[in-house]
Amino acid sequence: MAITSAEPTSSEVLAGPTPLSRGWLVSPWFDVLFIANVAWPLVVLLQQGEGFSGRSGVQFWQIYFVTTPHRWITLLLVFLDSERFNERRATFLWLAACVVALCLGVRLTTGALTCLLAIDYVWNAWHFAAQHHGIYRIYCRLGVRTPAAGLTCEKWGMRGFLLYVALRIVSATWSEMTREVWLCRGDWIMMTIPVWLMIRGTMQARAGGLGRLVYLTSIIVLYSSLLWAVHTRRLGLVLSLATASALFHAIEYLSVVSWSVRQRHAALRSRMG
Repeated sequence: MAITSAEPTSSEVLAGPTPLSRGWLVSPWFDVLFIANVAWPLVVLLQQGEGFSGRSGVQFWQIYFVTTPHRWITLLLVFLDSERFNERRATFLWLAACVVALCLGVRLTTGALTCLLAIDYVWNAWHFAAQHHGIYRIYCRLGVRTPAAGLTCEKWGMRGFLLYVALRIVSATWSEMTREVWLCRGDWIMMTIPVWLMIRGTMQARAGGLGRLVYLTSIIVLYSSLLWAVHTRRLGLVLSLATASALFHAIEYLSVVSWSVRQRHAALRSRMG
């Protein structure tokens, strides 16, 4: 489920930060813990020594209390919010019908869900990349003007790197070493993107916007670590870092949705006096 259904409008973003929270969505401690998710290394440490299967306790809490709710909350936000739903009622209903028809069609014609799983993985990889970049752009617009030059390169560079890492995980268990040699060379080329992003982000942060730098650093370190784990074929570490990235994605989604709803209600109250 994409974060676009809960994204604030430009007026909500500009109306959001107060002098005390300039550069942060909610507050420094909230953003650091729940949006930048700087505690993600703890998830990795909790799973060390558990082999490739990972720690079942971490998986239980992740799947049932974070990942699954973050999926279903989008449907609730869309279908229970009459104002937004009525704006695009036909589109939402048509998309839901198409998804159901596609899933049933694949299941009835092939008797398996392998094709759907592959589509779902690619879609989720793009969804992760787009959401992370979208939240970073929200930070960039919080009271601190950023130069327009390079925004397109920044957008596709960040999304491309995150998407590459997510898809690179699939090759972690390949036994064909010839193809792996070429992929390993590609890893070094792709690592130039996060280096450039960090240099650009650090230079822009001098004018303010510590929140976005913290967020960018947390994302870059996580995905660079994940790429390194795949590159060196450390399968247990790959699973631990992938679990951390899934938790990161779900927690930040729930946090930004909460912030967006609060901003929207504040804007409505101000318009109604």
